[in-house]
Amino acid sequence: MVLSHLLPTGQWPRRGSQVSLQLFTVSAHALAWLTLGVGLAGLGVKPAVAQAEPQPQSQPQSQRGLPDNPLTLTDPDPLIPEAVWAGEAALTESQRRTLGVALDDLARQAEAALSEGNVTEAFEVWNRELRLRRFLGSRAELAALQRVGAIAWEQQQFYQLQVMRERLREIQIQSLDEVETPDLEALLALAQTYETVGARSVALEVYEAVLEVARSRGDEATQELSWQRLGETALQDLDYETAAEAYESLRELARRRGDREEEVRYLTELAYIYDRLTDYEGAIAVKQELIAYYAGFNDTARVTALKIAIGQDLAALERPNEAIAQYQEAYRLSWEALQFYRAQEALTVLGQLYERYQDWEAALQVYQAQIETHEMARNRYGLMMTYDRMGQVQQQQGNYRQALTSFNRALELAQDLGNRQAYFQSHIETVNRALSGMN
Repeated sequence: MVLSHLLPTGQWPRRGSQVSLQLFTVSAHALAWLTLGVGLAGLGVKPAVAQAEPQPQSQPQSQRGLPDNPLTLTDPDPLIPEAVWAGEAALTESQRRTLGVALDDLARQAEAALSEGNVTEAFEVWNRELRLRRFLGSRAELAALQRVGAIAWEQQQFYQLQVMRERLREIQIQSLDEVETPDLEALLALAQTYETVGARSVALEVYEAVLEVARSRGDEATQELSWQRLGETALQDLDYETAAEAYESLRELARRRGDREEEVRYLTELAYIYDRLTDYEGAIAVKQELIAYYAGFNDTARVTALKIAIGQDLAALERPNEAIAQYQEAYRLSWEALQFYRAQEALTVLGQLYERYQDWEAALQVYQAQIETHEMARNRYGLMMTYDRMGQVQQQQGNYRQALTSFNRALELAQDLGNRQAYFQSHIETVNRALSGMN
């Protein structure tokens, strides 16, 4: 049965009591991160990062009633030549190699201690490694902070994460004070390290600083990388407005260079983001572009899924006639392509829409067409569920005999499937009582 013969697109459903419309949503896993961090604006941040000059702290925290920060340079370390520690000389290439080997050995010692369950000892060794990595430059130090930060996060070492954030702030301030030309690669590493230690809000601001510099240089490659990192971080932080801005920018960059596949990837992310924002107009526009793309490849499965999604957006906007047209088209395309699962889905949401507007006859016509589709697909569970919907609609109409027939058919299927027998028996008892009251 072709549904368009039953439900002309020009027919508005009869409207009953006002009810809320079902929204189209996409499930997502929300990650819970520690939100400690320092805002860039509060630090007077400029978009730059460079190698920080190691300097011992003049007043240990213990003198202020606080525990010493284990990442602060205080007493000289035998791995660093005295002249280098005093700031009177720089490491030679040979000394840099020797120090790198020694620090790698410390990292291995820490890993061994952790594997033996000695968590405190492991982080003491790692902190020594981290204190000295700065002598190899900010990039080397940031890489080590990111590596150890990931372990600290996994081990739930929150004090360790806090002191690492403090060190990141110091790197940030020192670099910005001393360097005029921003090192964008180091800035990106800084932002990523902030993410690793749970300071995503600060990471977002660093990415924005990178974007500002990259735009001023006309560096589209760095812009794209920054927008990607910013968008991914914003999504993890459930900051959908920032994510939307990021992926709209990425889409535009892909469009300008003629990269259609990348543009579609960003459009797909935007469809998800606009759904989360309940920005139905934005979601519809993006999904229509995706339909145009997939239609060119005769990808009926994606086209029909998108049409159903657009229908749900239109229903949420109180535009039911347009929603019906989308559902009908999704049904027609799926039926012609013998994609019965999608055809069943289109009929389900269409029937639900008619029910919400209390157009019971139209809903029953949809469910009758759905029964035929389920039979073609040999979907007995779907048949059971559709007979359930029909029975409930017939109850609403006061057509108890028809409702009893529908629920009995549903019960037969439920018994075969070993599922929901008590549910349907309860409905049958309710309908029988209603019929007894009529006699």
